[in-house]
Amino acid sequence: MTALTIFSLILSQEAAGAHGTVVITKRSGVVKTYEHARIQLLSDSSLQIAAADGHGTLTLDHAACTFVGELQRCLPYEVMIDHDGVKHPMDLERGTLYLNTSDAALPLPHSSGQVAPHSIMLALRTERGTLISVTGRIDGEPK
Repeated sequence: MTALTIFSLILSQEAAGAHGTVVITKRSGVVKTYEHARIQLLSDSSLQIAAADGHGTLTLDHAACTFVGELQRCLPYEVMIDHDGVKHPMDLERGTLYLNTSDAALPLPHSSGQVAPHSIMLALRTERGTLISVTGRIDGEPK
């Protein structure tokens, strides 16, 4: 079973009160959407997207980040999938994360779109051509 398949399985669980949506588009054109993902900032440099049962997480621990006004833009270069304590690196080709921890919606650069308050927009592409997008409100932020 591939790491991406495990990620698909762990996101199939619903989390009460969670506000994230994950869309996985495989190279073949198959699209799967998972609602109710939990999005948490563990620290200034760690973001997790987790299933409700706590058995699986997608973790972005290493990224090059800058600010565009108040909006943080990060280019992740290491993404891990943790399923029941077994970690697998994702075969990441490229990705972009926009993180808004403010109380107001912030505009995306060079776009008419916005990132809602206390929310993220994440787009990843794997080396196999799978696209993963995550949008949603941050459920937990470090104190």
